[in-house]
Amino acid sequence: MIFIQGARLIDGLADDARPDVDVVIEDDRIVSIEPADPERPLPPEATVVDAAGATLLPGLIDCHAHYTLDPTVEDAFALYRAERLETLVLRAAGMARRALESGVTTARSGGSPANLDVVLSAAIAEGRVAGPRLLAAGPALTITGGHGHLFGREADGELEFVRAVRANVRDGAQVIKVVSSEAAMLTSMVAGVEEVSSAELEAVVREATRLHRRVLSHAQNSESVRRSARAGVASVEHAFLADEAALATLVETGTTLVPTLTVTDVWRDLPGLTAGQRERQGELERLHRRACETAIRLGVDVATGTDTGVRGVMPDMVWREIVLLHDHGASAMGAIQAATAVAARLLGVEADVGTIEVGKRADLLLVDGDPLRDLARLERPRLVIQAGRLVYRGAA
Repeated sequence: MIFIQGARLIDGLADDARPDVDVVIEDDRIVSIEPADPERPLPPEATVVDAAGATLLPGLIDCHAHYTLDPTVEDAFALYRAERLETLVLRAAGMARRALESGVTTARSGGSPANLDVVLSAAIAEGRVAGPRLLAAGPALTITGGHGHLFGREADGELEFVRAVRANVRDGAQVIKVVSSEAAMLTSMVAGVEEVSSAELEAVVREATRLHRRVLSHAQNSESVRRSARAGVASVEHAFLADEAALATLVETGTTLVPTLTVTDVWRDLPGLTAGQRERQGELERLHRRACETAIRLGVDVATGTDTGVRGVMPDMVWREIVLLHDHGASAMGAIQAATAVAARLLGVEADVGTIEVGKRADLLLVDGDPLRDLARLERPRLVIQAGRLVYRGAA
């Protein structure tokens, strides 16, 4: 039993925090949430956490993570080609642990070479390595030679995309990632234009739905965002270049946006960029920020995703994505809910995680002070609990 005493509680549901709350955990579940009572009787074996002055939140969720790509190297794909798969999985395990210790207790893969995220997901589930419980995607689905083909499964035409969905599910994918557009990159003037047709996207969603899998779509420009939403994907990722009309489509269809603002925020300080690349970065960041601000203003459901695995974007940056969402129009509570309740609904795991309620899995994060006044407090958790186990305790 873990007894968390006297915490300020952000439960992922209410618009305000609740002061002075006791939370009791037995095994992997939350069994009690009550007003603080210093006289509450407890069994002698209970672990008591004095949470006075601290805030208890649901564990954070990263809806777009590439733990099997190393963000510390300039070319993660070159590393993939050069190193043994066993070494790559060990690197990925280190990234997953770093995410967990930052308070990320659940994550969704944004695609992985060679089904390495399926291997990592199973190792985490079996308790062999520490990390967020991970919904694996396997190889991203992309057109021949399209963006992501270096870690993806290439397909052309509706039939091939259906076969690709089936192959990924056969190989253990829990979600399906489709790359619907090019990526707007620093290293070229690639415009992020659409690559997958509406008919192909509809075929992917139809087959994934039949197999009880949700689809996330990498979509950068307006047309790819529209096509993805109308095809029925669960979420659009990035949307750096999307205009207001395209983002309004997400409201109409109930599609969630995972904007990955951290990417262009980190790229601002990447070392070694040429003058042309820095100019390109500035333009991408301006468009990206405008798109996210527009989506929030329109009322699009927004969930957090870091896109860790991209150069410079580390697995412990969900807190930074929360801060950026707040900077671009979300309330402080809305930004936290984007990383908890909203993210859990997107992943289809809201019955188990994403909020602090009696009967739910005990995935919890304790931080000093009040993050509603200063979201940067989320950067350094005092402790992290996953499935009722204290998995990380910060420095006193």
